Amino acid sequence: MKKIMLCYPPGDLSTKLKNRYKFNLQDIIPPAMRACNDLGYMATTLQKAGNDVLLKDYKITKASALDFLDDILKYCPDMIVMTTSYANIFEDLKLVRMIKSSNPQIVVLLKGEMFFDAPEEVLSNLPLGSVDYLIGSDAAFIMPLIVKAHFEANELLYQIPFLTICKNGIFQKTNFHAPHGNIAELPFPARDLMHNQYYYRPDTKKVTATIYTSNGHSSDSIYCPEKDLSANTLNIRPAKNVFDEMYECYSKYGIKSFLFPSDSFTNDEKWMEEFCDSIINSPMRNDVEWIANVDIAKFTEYMAMEMRDAGCKLLIMRFDCGTEDSLLRMKRGFTLDECYNAVDIAEKQKLKIFGMYSIGLPWESEEHILATRKMMMKISSDIMSLAMPIPYPGTCLEKLFRDENILREQTVFSDAIRIPAVGTKFLTNKKLRRFRRKTLLLYYLNPKYAWKKFVQGIKRPSLFKKYFYFLLDLYSDKRR
Repeated sequence: MKKIMLCYPPGDLSTKLKNRYKFNLQDIIPPAMRACNDLGYMATTLQKAGNDVLLKDYKITKASALDFLDDILKYCPDMIVMTTSYANIFEDLKLVRMIKSSNPQIVVLLKGEMFFDAPEEVLSNLPLGSVDYLIGSDAAFIMPLIVKAHFEANELLYQIPFLTICKNGIFQKTNFHAPHGNIAELPFPARDLMHNQYYYRPDTKKVTATIYTSNGHSSDSIYCPEKDLSANTLNIRPAKNVFDEMYECYSKYGIKSFLFPSDSFTNDEKWMEEFCDSIINSPMRNDVEWIANVDIAKFTEYMAMEMRDAGCKLLIMRFDCGTEDSLLRMKRGFTLDECYNAVDIAEKQKLKIFGMYSIGLPWESEEHILATRKMMMKISSDIMSLAMPIPYPGTCLEKLFRDENILREQTVFSDAIRIPAVGTKFLTNKKLRRFRRKTLLLYYLNPKYAWKKFVQGIKRPSLFKKYFYFLLDLYSDKRR
């Protein structure tokens, strides 16, 4: 039996990239809402293989690097798996060097989408000398194989897919074109190790369990990972399997709020009917509430009725932009008419909407972004996010910006990732940021929206207080 430590390393949840974007991760997804399911899945497969597991999310608990190192000294792990990203990679690598300097025998793995068949620019510039392995996909499926191969049969490492072996400054990649695992075959995440109380809805403060209903992708939208990462396939869990996980959270852990972030959640009306009916015919009826990501093109009124009756309160809709031209180029798979139809359906069934938009794609002109603003004002969703895309190295977005000759310089260096403040072919980054700030002010000062917040504030004064300070922050131009 080996002792395996799985963690999100210490660091600021609102970490900003070292570039002129000053991009705040909390602008897109409230970090408190999404639980560390990736670690939870790994924990269950590792435990099933006979290993002892310690799971820690140091970011959500706001623990320090000293807390992290202290836990390592107490637990004495044989192997540490750290989930990282472009926003945190250099800080995380400092921690790796500290770990190795205190105990070179600890095996360190870094996990993140950036390591799926990572480009040479990334591998050669990142200081990965203290790292043993890089994992880019399907970690829950391959982790037990890595542990067994590393400690018992090194030669088997090269047969494990989606792995980069780091040895003496040389990077050896295994098969990144192998079939991907099906999420339906995994046991439920080890929520007994996940400290569920830290994952809550920012608006209601209710503990919220994240449940993924699928893995992979059925389309090749520019916001999805590279095609190879998803294998352009979609694995959807049976409705009964998803319901069973939800009921386990409810009955075993007392969780009554849920987030279903998978894009495919509303792919199939029959699936949705089976899932919602299972909730309606269970003790959870009228005792749970949940949020779901909606596939706008496939969303129907019957689905909305079923979801409402089963406890759904909020729909996440990624509208992205207000022109047919941009939707087509982004390969979103829906039209503007379908966006407005989805909104009409939601409003008819009294379901709230979290609208997600973006500005700043390579081809966008002032006409494009004005159309997006017009769409935002017309829909007037209950919650809204307006993001600017970041062309991370090796992503579809980076290729788009480079193909348009907007992004020309190197972005990954030995001490930082420096993505220049790119604009579009027609708009500067400065103009985009000013437009974003003005749009947010117009949106949140809209009389209809302001009145809604005032009414909510009568029952919960803290909400109105947050709304007021958010506007003050915008007005003072601190979020440029």
